Amino acid sequence: MHGKRILWFFLGAVCFIISQPLLRLPILQYLQSSVDFELAYTLNPLLIGVLIALSAGVFEEGFRFVFKRFLLKPDKCSFSQPIIFGLGHGVAEALIILLPVLSLVPVSQLGLAIFERIMAVILHINLTVLVWNGFQTKKRTLYLLTAILVHGFINSLIPILSLLPNSILMIEGALVFVNILLIGYSNYSRKYYLREENC
Repeated sequence: MHGKRILWFFLGAVCFIISQPLLRLPILQYLQSSVDFELAYTLNPLLIGVLIALSAGVFEEGFRFVFKRFLLKPDKCSFSQPIIFGLGHGVAEALIILLPVLSLVPVSQLGLAIFERIMAVILHINLTVLVWNGFQTKKRTLYLLTAILVHGFINSLIPILSLLPNSILMIEGALVFVNILLIGYSNYSRKYYLREENC
């Protein structure tokens, strides 16, 4: 069983690496190098910012769905599977973001950044539960779209709130609030899962 849990964690990390550094970010870099994109962003910075934020949800939740659909069978599983997979996903993102910074800034000055990453890891765990719920309840598309919208909403707060005073605190506060709601929902979702480690 420990071997399976290590595999779930590893697959979660691989899911993030494929969906973001290998696919989404290069696509965004390519688009941002075009004149059409620069013009669209100049004319509608908020709209383009929100669309970019939504794309994170499309890629990350989409790949979570693909990994569960094809690599983590059967559909019915224990509640620990999405928790561990989401943890792997979130930890991989945190390491990719924080490790380069640690070489430049002392850990003592990274309090808010580390807190934000912890909140992001918790969010990834909850979003994984949300996607997995679709497989447990046989409503895959509904739960996938819900996860994409929740993820997109959280990321959209960055361009929406960034122009306001104390925007960082507002964004982090919103993330904490959404996480609290999602933790409650994830705990409620336990009833959809197998009691034994049969997956």
